[in-house]
Amino acid sequence: MKHYYFILGLMLLVVTGLHAQEVSIGGEYRINPVYSRGFREPLYEGDKAGFYTMQRTRLIINYEKQDDLSAEVIIQDRRFWGDQDDRADVPNMALYRGWVEKQFTPKVSLRLGRQGFVYDEQHILGDPNWVGTRAHDAGLFKVETDSFKLHVAFAYNANGQELKREVYDYQNMYKTMQFVWAEKMFGRSKASFIVMNRGMEKGDTSSVFMQTFGPFVDIKLSDKLSFKGLYYYQVGENVSGQDVNAYFYSAQVTFKPSKVLSLTAGVDAGSGTNQTDYENPANKKSTTFDRQYGLLHGHFGYMDYFYVTQPTPVGVQDFYVKAKVNITDKFSIENHLHDFETSALLSNTADGTTMKPHLGIENDFMVNYKFSSVFNAQFAYCQMFGTSTLDAFFGGQDSQANQVFYAVITATPNFFKSKLEQKK
Repeated sequence: MKHYYFILGLMLLVVTGLHAQEVSIGGEYRINPVYSRGFREPLYEGDKAGFYTMQRTRLIINYEKQDDLSAEVIIQDRRFWGDQDDRADVPNMALYRGWVEKQFTPKVSLRLGRQGFVYDEQHILGDPNWVGTRAHDAGLFKVETDSFKLHVAFAYNANGQELKREVYDYQNMYKTMQFVWAEKMFGRSKASFIVMNRGMEKGDTSSVFMQTFGPFVDIKLSDKLSFKGLYYYQVGENVSGQDVNAYFYSAQVTFKPSKVLSLTAGVDAGSGTNQTDYENPANKKSTTFDRQYGLLHGHFGYMDYFYVTQPTPVGVQDFYVKAKVNITDKFSIENHLHDFETSALLSNTADGTTMKPHLGIENDFMVNYKFSSVFNAQFAYCQMFGTSTLDAFFGGQDSQANQVFYAVITATPNFFKSKLEQKK
């Protein structure tokens, strides 16, 4: 209880300060029931459908002193309903975001602490909604004007108070990372370029480095037509000691003939390595693109078959058509149709012959309803019409009809907001 008194006292101290400042305290509740008959991995003969509910709860505190200092603290609890004994003493809360940003001039600032990196279409740096506490403990130097932005990031991770050099324990996270991102506005359109260097430990105190770089454009062709495209090139060395030479590209055209209808057609594709090559211990080259810390659930279909939990060394190409109909200001429906193919050659696990590239067709249907400004819900049904190549992708066993029903119920209440003017 003493901890709660301390936090309350700290909030009151901030709110009653003498200088111009704004403090807001909000929350976010996400309830996500899922009925899975092949979500993220195929359903096989003898398997039964699964059902679970995941909940994510956040307490969000924001502070801003104009032209001086801003800060954010987000405390998050992420759980599955019933995932612990009712008498278990298990800590669940985690620091999802905790950063402070100093404004040196109206255009130059430095942000330090645990933060999210969201850039371009989030293919290599994104902010996943459901992936635990993914964050970057880093510094971010920012120069921003009305038409130009320059961000420079730097991070170096350790297990803890490392008095002597230790092996870094978290092999899915980088040991060191830097990137430079620049964006220029051209009227209603914009173009950007990113260069990212990532250092991963190999299981000892030595590191391997990989560089990813490339442009992104967002072009407003008219009030109704727009185009987005990017191309990333990746070189360096992966943790397996292979030389990397890979690429990723994305292109999409969106047509909005009215406020009611929106249509998008596009492709997302990452290069891959032929299965016979990546399974060969003597192979020293990789052409598999690493999506690193990009958005997971937001790309390559909502069944999450690719680039999420399943390794994707052969790479995947996603050709898609998406439609959204805004029936009212509160009610809309969406349908996404995906056609998936492998980027490299996949072998039949039974006889070693080369499989056809076609993995399958996925259809995602969603209904969205906004009850109020702070409460909304989405209901979805997704199905994957897989091929024998998809079965080979997951190990060779014949799968059944794969589908998932889910809902996402979101509430974002504002508990407190205050703005105090500077005293004369």
